[in-house]
Amino acid sequence: MTRWTRVLAGGLGLAALASCAGQSRPAPTTSAGPPTKRIIVSRGLIDPPDSTISASQAVGFVNPSDQVLQVQFVQPEAQAGMITCRVADPSQLKRGQAAWGEFHTGYQGRLTADVPPGDFPSICTFAPGYYAFTVKVMDQARQTSEKLGRQGTITVK
Repeated sequence: MTRWTRVLAGGLGLAALASCAGQSRPAPTTSAGPPTKRIIVSRGLIDPPDSTISASQAVGFVNPSDQVLQVQFVQPEAQAGMITCRVADPSQLKRGQAAWGEFHTGYQGRLTADVPPGDFPSICTFAPGYYAFTVKVMDQARQTSEKLGRQGTITVK
């Protein structure tokens, strides 16, 4: 019995050392730039639905669902010079992915992006003001009520 106790104690000791070694690794560094607030978007959720940030912060979107979502800024009407979106770290994009990795000017001059599952590589900065965006499911088989999307807001002070 003491032999098994020693084996068990040795195994637990090694497990404890391994977990300590894993925790002592330095945290990954982020690229230089403004601090980023993450907004989680999915078919039935925007979290937080209403955000307040400073003009020195950026906003990024995370899609935990398994569906492509469309994020579109709908307010203000005139968005030129008010919203600036760019890929936070271009090295994260694989060849040919830049088309889905950025916001583009879509219908009626509104910034639009098709956000695949995961952490979207573009971040946006804003001039002070009030901004509204919608999140829509890109699946044509969805009911019309789901295609209309949910709305979130960002207030920049």
